[in-house]
Amino acid sequence: MPTLQDTHATGDRGTAPAPRRAAAVALTAILLAAFIGQFDASVIVLAVPALRDELGATHGQAQFVLAGYTAAYAAGLVTGGRLGDLLGRRRVFQLGVTAFTLLSLSCALSPGPGALIAARTGQGLAAALMLPQVLAIVHATFPPRARARAVGLYGATIGMAWIAGPLAGGALLSWNPFDLGWRALFLINLPVGLVVALGARYAVTESHGDRQRLDLAGAVLLAGALYGLLLPASAAEGGDWPSWAPLAAAGGAVLLVAFWLLQRRLEARELAPLLPPRLLRQRRVARGLVTVLAFYGGNMGFFTLVAYHVQDGLGRTPLVAGLVFSPLAAGFALGSVGSKRPHARYGHRLLVAGALLMAVSLAAVLAVVALAPEESQLWWLPLPLALSGLGEGVVAAPLIATVLGGVPARDSGAASGVLLTATQVAHAGSVTVIGGLFVTVLGETHGGASEFASYARATSTGCAVVLVLALLTALAARRLGPEPRSAGGG
Repeated sequence: MPTLQDTHATGDRGTAPAPRRAAAVALTAILLAAFIGQFDASVIVLAVPALRDELGATHGQAQFVLAGYTAAYAAGLVTGGRLGDLLGRRRVFQLGVTAFTLLSLSCALSPGPGALIAARTGQGLAAALMLPQVLAIVHATFPPRARARAVGLYGATIGMAWIAGPLAGGALLSWNPFDLGWRALFLINLPVGLVVALGARYAVTESHGDRQRLDLAGAVLLAGALYGLLLPASAAEGGDWPSWAPLAAAGGAVLLVAFWLLQRRLEARELAPLLPPRLLRQRRVARGLVTVLAFYGGNMGFFTLVAYHVQDGLGRTPLVAGLVFSPLAAGFALGSVGSKRPHARYGHRLLVAGALLMAVSLAAVLAVVALAPEESQLWWLPLPLALSGLGEGVVAAPLIATVLGGVPARDSGAASGVLLTATQVAHAGSVTVIGGLFVTVLGETHGGASEFASYARATSTGCAVVLVLALLTALAARRLGPEPRSAGGG
Protein backbone atom coordinates (compact mmCIF):
# COMPACT_ATOMS: atom_id res chain seq x y z
CA MET A 1 0.00 0.00 0.00
CA PRO A 2 1.15 3.54 -0.66
CA THR A 3 2.58 6.09 1.68
CA LEU A 4 0.74 9.35 2.13
CA GLN A 5 3.74 11.55 2.81
CA ASP A 6 5.76 13.62 0.36
CA THR A 7 7.70 16.71 1.27
CA HIS A 8 9.42 17.72 -1.95
CA ALA A 9 7.84 21.17 -1.58
CA THR A 10 10.37 22.63 0.85
CA GLY A 11 11.76 26.01 -0.05
CA ASP A 12 8.77 26.96 -2.22
CA ARG A 13 8.45 30.20 -4.13
CA GLY A 14 4.82 29.94 -5.20
CA THR A 15 2.43 32.37 -6.81
CA ALA A 16 -0.54 33.89 -5.04
CA PRO A 17 -3.45 31.53 -4.32
CA ALA A 18 -5.81 31.11 -7.24
CA PRO A 19 -9.43 32.28 -7.08
CA ARG A 20 -11.81 29.77 -5.53
CA ARG A 21 -13.15 28.30 -8.79
CA ALA A 22 -9.71 27.97 -10.36
CA ALA A 23 -8.38 26.46 -7.13
CA ALA A 24 -11.14 23.83 -7.19
CA VAL A 25 -10.34 22.95 -10.81
CA ALA A 26 -6.61 22.84 -10.03
CA LEU A 27 -7.14 20.55 -7.03
CA THR A 28 -9.42 18.27 -9.03
CA ALA A 29 -6.85 18.01 -11.82
CA ILE A 30 -3.87 17.19 -9.62
CA LEU A 31 -5.85 14.73 -7.47
CA LEU A 32 -7.03 12.94 -10.62
CA ALA A 33 -3.38 12.68 -11.66
CA ALA A 34 -2.48 11.22 -8.26
CA PHE A 35 -5.37 8.78 -8.66
CA ILE A 36 -4.44 7.45 -12.10
CA GLY A 37 -0.76 7.23 -11.20
CA GLN A 38 -1.45 4.92 -8.24
CA PHE A 39 -4.45 3.24 -9.90
CA ASP A 40 -2.24 2.07 -12.77
CA ALA A 41 0.09 0.32 -10.36
CA SER A 42 -2.67 -1.95 -9.03
CA VAL A 43 -5.30 -2.19 -11.80
CA ILE A 44 -3.11 -4.54 -13.83
CA VAL A 45 -2.73 -7.14 -11.04
CA LEU A 46 -5.75 -9.19 -12.15
CA ALA A 47 -4.73 -9.00 -15.83
CA VAL A 48 -1.71 -11.32 -15.46
CA PRO A 49 -3.57 -14.45 -16.66
CA ALA A 50 -5.08 -12.46 -19.55
CA LEU A 51 -1.64 -11.18 -20.57
CA ARG A 52 -0.37 -14.74 -20.70
CA ASP A 53 -3.36 -16.03 -22.67
CA GLU A 54 -4.00 -13.14 -25.08
CA LEU A 55 -0.51 -11.66 -25.51
CA GLY A 56 1.53 -14.85 -25.22
CA ALA A 57 3.52 -13.48 -22.27
CA THR A 58 5.40 -15.78 -19.94
CA HIS A 59 4.78 -15.63 -16.18
CA GLY A 60 7.93 -13.58 -15.78
CA GLN A 61 7.06 -11.12 -18.54
CA ALA A 62 3.56 -10.64 -17.13
CA GLN A 63 5.01 -9.97 -13.68
CA PHE A 64 7.42 -7.42 -15.09
CA VAL A 65 4.53 -5.52 -16.65
CA LEU A 66 3.70 -4.76 -12.99
CA ALA A 67 7.24 -4.41 -11.65
CA GLY A 68 8.65 -2.41 -14.57
CA TYR A 69 6.26 0.45 -13.80
CA THR A 70 7.10 0.69 -10.11
CA ALA A 71 10.84 0.20 -10.66
CA ALA A 72 10.97 3.08 -13.15
CA TYR A 73 8.83 5.24 -10.88
CA ALA A 74 11.15 4.48 -7.94
CA ALA A 75 14.29 5.31 -9.91
CA GLY A 76 12.92 8.64 -11.20
CA LEU A 77 10.89 9.84 -8.22
CA VAL A 78 13.38 12.14 -6.50
CA THR A 79 14.78 13.41 -9.81
CA GLY A 80 11.24 14.17 -10.99
CA GLY A 81 10.60 16.22 -7.85
CA ARG A 82 13.80 18.19 -8.33
CA LEU A 83 13.02 18.80 -12.01
CA GLY A 84 9.77 20.40 -10.87
CA ASP A 85 11.66 22.63 -8.46
CA LEU A 86 14.11 23.62 -11.20
CA LEU A 87 11.93 23.96 -14.31
CA GLY A 88 8.55 24.72 -12.75
CA ARG A 89 6.05 22.30 -11.16
CA ARG A 90 3.21 23.14 -13.56
CA ARG A 91 5.44 22.66 -16.61
CA VAL A 92 6.87 19.33 -15.43
CA PHE A 93 3.43 18.17 -14.26
CA GLN A 94 1.93 18.83 -17.70
CA LEU A 95 4.85 17.07 -19.37
CA GLY A 96 4.36 14.07 -17.10
CA VAL A 97 0.58 13.95 -17.69
CA THR A 98 0.99 14.16 -21.47
CA ALA A 99 3.68 11.47 -21.54
CA PHE A 100 1.67 9.24 -19.19
CA THR A 101 -1.44 9.50 -21.37
CA LEU A 102 0.41 8.82 -24.64
CA LEU A 103 2.27 5.89 -23.11
CA SER A 104 -1.04 4.50 -21.83
CA LEU A 105 -2.14 4.42 -25.47
CA SER A 106 1.15 2.72 -26.36
CA CYS A 107 0.46 0.09 -23.70
CA ALA A 108 -3.00 -0.56 -25.13
CA LEU A 109 -1.62 -0.91 -28.68
CA SER A 110 1.36 -3.11 -27.71
CA PRO A 111 1.72 -6.04 -30.15
CA GLY A 112 3.76 -8.21 -27.80
CA PRO A 113 5.15 -8.57 -24.26
CA GLY A 114 8.41 -6.73 -24.96
CA ALA A 115 6.63 -3.67 -26.33
CA LEU A 116 4.23 -3.66 -23.37
CA ILE A 117 7.08 -3.87 -20.84
CA ALA A 118 8.87 -0.99 -22.59
CA ALA A 119 5.70 1.14 -22.61
CA ARG A 120 5.03 0.34 -18.94
CA THR A 121 8.57 1.37 -18.05
CA GLY A 122 7.99 4.65 -19.87
CA GLN A 123 4.73 5.06 -17.96
CA GLY A 124 6.63 4.68 -14.70
CA LEU A 125 9.08 7.38 -15.73
CA ALA A 126 6.19 9.66 -16.71
CA ALA A 127 4.60 9.02 -13.30
CA ALA A 128 7.92 10.02 -11.72
CA LEU A 129 7.56 13.40 -13.45
CA MET A 130 3.87 13.82 -12.67
CA LEU A 131 3.26 12.56 -9.14
CA PRO A 132 5.96 14.38 -7.11
CA GLN A 133 4.49 17.68 -8.32
CA VAL A 134 1.07 17.07 -6.76
CA LEU A 135 1.81 17.94 -3.14
CA ALA A 136 4.48 20.41 -4.22
CA ILE A 137 1.80 22.35 -6.14
CA VAL A 138 -0.54 22.14 -3.14
CA HIS A 139 2.11 23.52 -0.78
CA ALA A 140 3.13 26.26 -3.19
CA THR A 141 -0.26 27.60 -4.29
CA PHE A 142 -2.84 26.98 -1.53
CA PRO A 143 -3.21 28.97 1.71
CA PRO A 144 -2.69 27.02 4.97
CA ARG A 145 -6.31 26.01 5.71
CA ALA A 146 -7.03 24.98 2.13
CA ARG A 147 -3.66 23.24 2.02
CA ALA A 148 -4.50 21.05 5.02
CA ARG A 149 -7.79 20.03 3.42
CA ALA A 150 -6.07 19.31 0.10
CA VAL A 151 -3.46 17.11 1.77
CA GLY A 152 -6.23 15.15 3.50
CA LEU A 153 -8.02 14.69 0.17
CA TYR A 154 -4.73 13.58 -1.38
CA GLY A 155 -4.35 10.85 1.23
CA ALA A 156 -7.91 9.67 0.66
CA THR A 157 -7.36 9.72 -3.11
CA ILE A 158 -4.25 7.54 -2.90
CA GLY A 159 -6.07 5.02 -0.71
CA MET A 160 -9.08 5.00 -3.05
CA ALA A 161 -6.81 4.39 -6.04
CA TRP A 162 -5.31 1.28 -4.50
CA ILE A 163 -8.73 0.03 -3.45
CA ALA A 164 -10.28 0.76 -6.86
CA GLY A 165 -7.49 -0.81 -8.92
CA PRO A 166 -8.22 -4.53 -8.46
CA LEU A 167 -11.98 -3.96 -8.31
CA ALA A 168 -12.08 -1.93 -11.54
CA GLY A 169 -9.61 -4.28 -13.19
CA GLY A 170 -11.75 -7.31 -12.44
CA ALA A 171 -14.93 -5.57 -13.58
CA LEU A 172 -13.41 -4.34 -16.87
CA LEU A 173 -11.83 -7.70 -17.70
CA SER A 174 -15.16 -9.47 -17.11
CA TRP A 175 -17.22 -6.85 -18.96
CA ASN A 176 -14.68 -6.82 -21.81
CA PRO A 177 -16.06 -3.70 -23.63
CA PHE A 178 -15.68 -3.85 -27.42
CA ASP A 179 -13.76 -7.12 -26.93
CA LEU A 180 -10.70 -5.11 -25.86
CA GLY A 181 -9.66 -7.47 -23.08
CA TRP A 182 -6.72 -6.24 -20.95
CA ARG A 183 -6.17 -3.28 -23.31
CA ALA A 184 -9.22 -1.53 -21.82
CA LEU A 185 -7.29 -1.16 -18.55
CA PHE A 186 -4.94 1.29 -20.27
CA LEU A 187 -7.44 3.02 -22.56
CA ILE A 188 -9.43 4.33 -19.59
CA ASN A 189 -6.44 6.58 -18.85
CA LEU A 190 -6.96 8.54 -22.07
CA PRO A 191 -10.07 10.57 -21.14
CA VAL A 192 -8.79 11.02 -17.58
CA GLY A 193 -5.41 12.24 -18.86
CA LEU A 194 -7.13 14.69 -21.21
CA VAL A 195 -9.24 16.13 -18.37
CA VAL A 196 -6.15 16.46 -16.15
CA ALA A 197 -4.12 18.17 -18.89
CA LEU A 198 -6.90 20.68 -19.66
CA GLY A 199 -7.53 21.37 -15.97
CA ALA A 200 -3.83 21.95 -15.30
CA ARG A 201 -3.54 24.27 -18.28
CA TYR A 202 -6.53 26.30 -17.14
CA ALA A 203 -6.07 26.46 -13.37
CA VAL A 204 -2.67 25.34 -12.06
CA THR A 205 -0.29 28.23 -11.48
CA GLU A 206 3.48 27.97 -11.88
CA SER A 207 5.84 27.63 -8.93
CA HIS A 208 9.47 26.74 -8.32
CA GLY A 209 11.47 25.41 -5.39
CA ASP A 210 15.11 25.15 -4.40
CA ARG A 211 17.10 24.78 -7.59
CA GLN A 212 19.40 21.96 -6.52
CA ARG A 213 21.79 20.12 -8.80
CA LEU A 214 20.20 17.07 -10.45
CA ASP A 215 21.78 13.72 -9.65
CA LEU A 216 20.97 12.22 -13.06
CA ALA A 217 23.92 9.83 -12.88
CA GLY A 218 22.58 8.51 -9.58
CA ALA A 219 19.12 8.00 -11.06
CA VAL A 220 20.57 6.08 -14.03
CA LEU A 221 22.75 3.89 -11.80
CA LEU A 222 19.83 3.17 -9.45
CA ALA A 223 17.57 2.26 -12.39
CA GLY A 224 20.22 -0.05 -13.85
CA ALA A 225 20.78 -1.70 -10.48
CA LEU A 226 17.06 -2.25 -9.92
CA TYR A 227 16.49 -3.77 -13.35
CA GLY A 228 19.61 -5.91 -13.11
CA LEU A 229 18.50 -7.34 -9.77
CA LEU A 230 14.79 -7.69 -10.58
CA LEU A 231 14.88 -9.09 -14.13
CA PRO A 232 16.39 -12.49 -13.19
CA ALA A 233 13.70 -13.08 -10.56
CA SER A 234 10.95 -12.31 -13.08
CA ALA A 235 12.50 -14.46 -15.84
CA ALA A 236 12.16 -17.82 -14.06
CA GLU A 237 9.73 -19.98 -15.99
CA GLY A 238 8.58 -23.41 -14.90
CA GLY A 239 11.37 -23.64 -12.34
CA ASP A 240 14.09 -22.90 -14.92
CA TRP A 241 16.33 -19.83 -14.79
CA PRO A 242 17.81 -18.27 -17.93
CA SER A 243 21.57 -18.53 -18.46
CA TRP A 244 21.96 -14.75 -18.33
CA ALA A 245 20.35 -14.42 -14.90
CA PRO A 246 23.58 -14.62 -12.80
CA LEU A 247 25.30 -12.09 -15.06
CA ALA A 248 22.36 -9.65 -14.81
CA ALA A 249 22.21 -10.02 -11.02
CA ALA A 250 25.97 -9.48 -10.71
CA GLY A 251 25.75 -6.41 -12.95
CA GLY A 252 22.91 -5.03 -10.84
CA ALA A 253 24.99 -5.52 -7.68
CA VAL A 254 27.97 -3.73 -9.24
CA LEU A 255 25.77 -0.81 -10.29
CA LEU A 256 24.32 -0.65 -6.78
CA VAL A 257 27.82 -0.35 -5.32
CA ALA A 258 28.69 2.32 -7.91
CA PHE A 259 25.49 4.19 -6.99
CA TRP A 260 26.42 4.19 -3.30
CA LEU A 261 29.99 5.38 -3.98
CA LEU A 262 28.61 8.21 -6.13
CA GLN A 263 26.21 9.24 -3.36
CA ARG A 264 29.07 9.41 -0.86
CA ARG A 265 31.18 11.45 -3.27
CA LEU A 266 28.39 13.96 -3.94
CA GLU A 267 27.71 14.35 -0.22
CA ALA A 268 31.42 14.92 0.47
CA ARG A 269 31.38 17.71 -2.13
CA GLU A 270 28.24 19.21 -0.49
CA LEU A 271 26.10 18.59 -3.57
CA ALA A 272 22.63 17.00 -3.70
CA PRO A 273 22.81 13.19 -3.95
CA LEU A 274 19.72 11.15 -4.72
CA LEU A 275 20.11 9.25 -1.44
CA PRO A 276 22.12 11.33 1.07
CA PRO A 277 24.30 8.84 3.03
CA ARG A 278 24.02 11.00 6.16
CA LEU A 279 20.38 9.93 6.41
CA LEU A 280 21.34 6.31 6.89
CA ARG A 281 23.65 7.34 9.72
CA GLN A 282 20.53 8.51 11.56
CA ARG A 283 19.35 5.48 13.50
CA ARG A 284 15.65 6.28 13.16
CA VAL A 285 15.83 6.65 9.36
CA ALA A 286 17.92 3.48 8.95
CA ARG A 287 15.50 1.45 11.07
CA GLY A 288 12.55 3.10 9.36
CA LEU A 289 13.97 2.12 5.98
CA VAL A 290 14.08 -1.52 7.10
CA THR A 291 10.48 -1.25 8.31
CA VAL A 292 9.30 0.28 5.02
CA LEU A 293 11.10 -2.34 2.92
CA ALA A 294 9.71 -5.22 4.99
CA PHE A 295 6.15 -3.86 4.99
CA TYR A 296 5.89 -2.92 1.34
CA GLY A 297 7.98 -5.92 0.30
CA GLY A 298 4.96 -8.16 0.81
CA ASN A 299 2.00 -6.09 -0.35
CA MET A 300 2.03 -6.25 -4.16
CA GLY A 301 3.41 -9.79 -4.10
CA PHE A 302 0.48 -10.85 -1.94
CA PHE A 303 -1.98 -9.18 -4.33
CA THR A 304 -0.40 -11.12 -7.19
CA LEU A 305 -0.59 -14.41 -5.28
CA VAL A 306 -4.30 -13.94 -4.58
CA ALA A 307 -4.94 -13.06 -8.24
CA TYR A 308 -3.07 -16.17 -9.44
CA HIS A 309 -4.76 -18.46 -6.96
CA VAL A 310 -8.32 -17.31 -7.53
CA GLN A 311 -8.13 -17.13 -11.33
CA ASP A 312 -5.71 -19.95 -12.22
CA GLY A 313 -5.94 -22.22 -9.18
CA LEU A 314 -9.68 -21.94 -8.48
CA GLY A 315 -10.63 -21.20 -12.10
CA ARG A 316 -12.75 -18.13 -11.33
CA THR A 317 -13.35 -15.04 -13.47
CA PRO A 318 -11.49 -11.73 -13.04
CA LEU A 319 -14.71 -10.23 -11.64
CA VAL A 320 -14.81 -12.84 -8.88
CA ALA A 321 -11.11 -12.23 -8.21
CA GLY A 322 -11.81 -8.50 -7.94
CA LEU A 323 -14.64 -9.15 -5.49
CA VAL A 324 -12.32 -11.35 -3.41
CA PHE A 325 -10.17 -8.24 -2.92
CA SER A 326 -13.18 -6.28 -1.60
CA PRO A 327 -12.84 -7.36 2.07
CA LEU A 328 -9.13 -6.53 1.98
CA ALA A 329 -9.88 -3.11 0.49
CA ALA A 330 -12.62 -2.43 3.05
CA GLY A 331 -10.34 -3.45 5.91
CA PHE A 332 -7.57 -1.20 4.57
CA ALA A 333 -9.92 1.77 4.30
CA LEU A 334 -11.19 1.22 7.85
CA GLY A 335 -7.67 0.85 9.24
CA SER A 336 -6.45 3.97 7.47
CA VAL A 337 -9.35 6.14 8.63
CA GLY A 338 -9.30 4.83 12.18
CA SER A 339 -5.54 4.94 12.82
CA LYS A 340 -5.06 8.70 13.33
CA ARG A 341 -6.08 9.02 16.98
CA PRO A 342 -4.60 5.68 18.13
CA HIS A 343 -1.31 6.60 16.45
CA ALA A 344 -1.19 9.90 18.32
CA ARG A 345 -1.59 7.95 21.56
CA TYR A 346 0.39 4.76 20.98
CA GLY A 347 2.96 5.79 18.34
CA HIS A 348 5.16 2.97 17.03
CA ARG A 349 3.32 0.40 19.17
CA LEU A 350 0.33 0.77 16.85
CA LEU A 351 2.55 -0.23 13.92
CA VAL A 352 3.68 -3.33 15.80
CA ALA A 353 0.06 -4.27 16.54
CA GLY A 354 -0.98 -3.75 12.91
CA ALA A 355 1.91 -5.85 11.59
CA LEU A 356 1.11 -8.66 14.05
CA LEU A 357 -2.54 -8.57 12.94
CA MET A 358 -1.30 -8.91 9.36
CA ALA A 359 0.85 -11.90 10.35
CA VAL A 360 -2.04 -13.69 12.08
CA SER A 361 -4.41 -13.08 9.16
CA LEU A 362 -1.76 -14.20 6.62
CA ALA A 363 -1.30 -17.40 8.61
CA ALA A 364 -5.07 -17.93 8.29
CA VAL A 365 -4.95 -17.27 4.52
CA LEU A 366 -2.09 -19.76 4.22
CA ALA A 367 -4.10 -22.37 6.15
CA VAL A 368 -7.16 -21.86 3.96
CA VAL A 369 -5.16 -22.15 0.72
CA ALA A 370 -3.21 -25.20 1.90
CA LEU A 371 -5.94 -27.13 3.74
CA ALA A 372 -9.46 -26.07 2.74
CA PRO A 373 -11.27 -27.95 -0.06
CA GLU A 374 -11.22 -26.23 -3.44
CA GLU A 375 -14.96 -25.64 -3.54
CA SER A 376 -15.11 -23.89 -0.14
CA GLN A 377 -12.04 -21.64 -0.22
CA LEU A 378 -13.90 -18.57 -1.48
CA TRP A 379 -16.15 -18.81 1.59
CA TRP A 380 -13.20 -18.98 4.02
CA LEU A 381 -10.96 -16.28 2.50
CA PRO A 382 -12.96 -13.04 3.07
CA LEU A 383 -12.50 -12.79 6.86
CA PRO A 384 -8.68 -13.26 6.96
CA LEU A 385 -8.33 -10.96 3.94
CA ALA A 386 -10.39 -8.28 5.71
CA LEU A 387 -8.20 -8.60 8.81
CA SER A 388 -5.06 -8.43 6.67
CA GLY A 389 -6.35 -5.24 5.04
CA LEU A 390 -7.17 -3.79 8.46
CA GLY A 391 -3.62 -4.46 9.64
CA GLU A 392 -2.17 -2.96 6.47
CA GLY A 393 -4.26 0.19 6.87
CA VAL A 394 -3.19 0.59 10.49
CA VAL A 395 0.47 0.37 9.46
CA ALA A 396 0.44 2.21 6.11
CA ALA A 397 -1.23 5.45 7.17
CA PRO A 398 1.13 6.44 10.03
CA LEU A 399 4.33 4.59 9.00
CA ILE A 400 6.17 7.38 7.19
CA ALA A 401 5.03 9.99 9.71
CA THR A 402 6.37 7.79 12.52
CA VAL A 403 9.73 7.37 10.81
CA LEU A 404 10.03 11.08 10.02
CA GLY A 405 9.01 12.05 13.56
CA GLY A 406 12.61 12.08 14.76
CA VAL A 407 14.23 13.55 11.65
CA PRO A 408 15.58 17.12 11.84
CA ALA A 409 13.55 19.61 9.77
CA ARG A 410 16.47 20.27 7.40
CA ASP A 411 16.49 16.59 6.39
CA SER A 412 12.72 15.96 6.28
CA GLY A 413 12.36 16.49 2.53
CA ALA A 414 15.30 14.26 1.64
CA ALA A 415 14.23 11.59 4.13
CA SER A 416 10.68 11.61 2.77
CA GLY A 417 11.99 11.20 -0.78
CA VAL A 418 14.22 8.30 0.26
CA LEU A 419 11.41 6.50 2.10
CA LEU A 420 8.93 7.09 -0.71
CA THR A 421 11.46 5.69 -3.19
CA ALA A 422 11.96 2.69 -0.91
CA THR A 423 8.24 1.92 -1.00
CA GLN A 424 8.31 1.69 -4.80
CA VAL A 425 11.51 -0.39 -4.80
CA ALA A 426 9.85 -2.76 -2.35
CA HIS A 427 6.70 -2.96 -4.50
CA ALA A 428 8.75 -3.86 -7.57
CA GLY A 429 10.84 -6.40 -5.67
CA SER A 430 7.73 -7.88 -4.08
CA VAL A 431 6.12 -8.70 -7.43
CA THR A 432 9.24 -10.10 -9.06
CA VAL A 433 10.76 -12.05 -6.17
CA ILE A 434 7.55 -13.48 -4.69
CA GLY A 435 6.11 -13.99 -8.17
CA GLY A 436 9.34 -15.68 -9.29
CA LEU A 437 9.22 -17.99 -6.27
CA PHE A 438 5.58 -18.80 -7.05
CA VAL A 439 6.43 -19.75 -10.64
CA THR A 440 9.44 -21.82 -9.56
CA VAL A 441 7.42 -23.85 -7.02
CA LEU A 442 4.58 -24.22 -9.52
CA GLY A 443 6.98 -25.59 -12.13
CA GLU A 444 8.52 -28.06 -9.68
CA THR A 445 5.16 -29.51 -8.55
CA HIS A 446 3.04 -29.23 -11.68
CA GLY A 447 4.01 -32.59 -13.14
CA GLY A 448 3.30 -34.70 -10.07
CA ALA A 449 0.09 -33.17 -8.67
CA SER A 450 -3.29 -31.93 -9.78
CA GLU A 451 -3.48 -28.41 -11.14
CA PHE A 452 -5.29 -27.14 -8.05
CA ALA A 453 -2.81 -28.82 -5.69
CA SER A 454 0.12 -27.29 -7.61
CA TYR A 455 -1.33 -23.80 -7.38
CA ALA A 456 -2.22 -24.29 -3.71
CA ARG A 457 1.36 -25.28 -2.87
CA ALA A 458 2.87 -22.40 -4.87
CA THR A 459 0.47 -19.88 -3.32
CA SER A 460 1.12 -21.25 0.19
CA THR A 461 4.87 -20.89 -0.31
CA GLY A 462 4.46 -17.27 -1.39
CA CYS A 463 2.11 -16.55 1.52
CA ALA A 464 4.71 -17.98 3.92
CA VAL A 465 7.24 -15.42 2.61
CA VAL A 466 4.73 -12.57 3.04
CA LEU A 467 4.01 -13.83 6.57
CA VAL A 468 7.72 -13.70 7.43
CA LEU A 469 7.90 -10.14 6.05
CA ALA A 470 4.93 -9.13 8.25
CA LEU A 471 6.77 -10.49 11.32
CA LEU A 472 9.91 -8.62 10.26
CA THR A 473 7.79 -5.47 9.95
CA ALA A 474 6.58 -5.91 13.53
CA LEU A 475 10.14 -6.45 14.78
CA ALA A 476 11.53 -3.47 12.84
CA ALA A 477 8.65 -1.22 13.98
CA ARG A 478 9.30 -2.21 17.59
CA ARG A 479 12.92 -1.07 17.23
CA LEU A 480 11.80 2.36 16.04
CA GLY A 481 10.94 3.30 19.60
CA PRO A 482 8.93 6.36 20.66
CA GLU A 483 9.31 9.62 18.76
CA PRO A 484 11.82 12.01 20.36
CA ARG A 485 10.23 15.01 22.06
CA SER A 486 12.63 17.29 20.24
CA ALA A 487 11.78 15.90 16.80
CA GLY A 488 11.74 18.37 14.02
CA GLY A 489 14.44 20.61 15.28
CA GLY A 490 16.98 21.63 12.82
